[in-house]
Amino acid sequence: MTPADLDHLKDLLNKHGGRVEYLVGSIHHVNGIPIDFDFPTFRKALHSVESDTEFQQENFLSAYFDSQYELLRRFRPEIIGHFDLCRLYNHELRFSDYPLTWNKMERNIVYAIEYGALFEVNAAAFRKQWETAYPAEDVVKVCGIFTSSIKIVI
Repeated sequence: MTPADLDHLKDLLNKHGGRVEYLVGSIHHVNGIPIDFDFPTFRKALHSVESDTEFQQENFLSAYFDSQYELLRRFRPEIIGHFDLCRLYNHELRFSDYPLTWNKMERNIVYAIEYGALFEVNAAAFRKQWETAYPAEDVVKVCGIFTSSIKIVI
């Protein structure tokens, strides 16, 4: 999401907000480039992050979680959709391997829990023969640390 996208959403909500029952907040772009369209486009988004190769993955993940945080802060969506979509093409990636990413992930989870957001659990990953849904187990565990009553809506 770019600042212009967020401003446009704000305008739409100001105009039609009375007809909107709830918001699902999810991030599908980094630096304006889709991360879930196909692998070549994902790689383009990954390489759009200014960094040397050693820190590129962490900077990409940080950009994703910073965009997510801005969305959460500005709009407080009632549902957080596929919280960790940023690892779509690297589903075995563990955020704990990236300290800056881990801190930003925790920040977003705590913020969302504090205002009462629900986290979508998306089972599409099982169709792909993955071991875990979206969000992955590491994210779910962090959610459990900060709240004793995670709400699951099916």
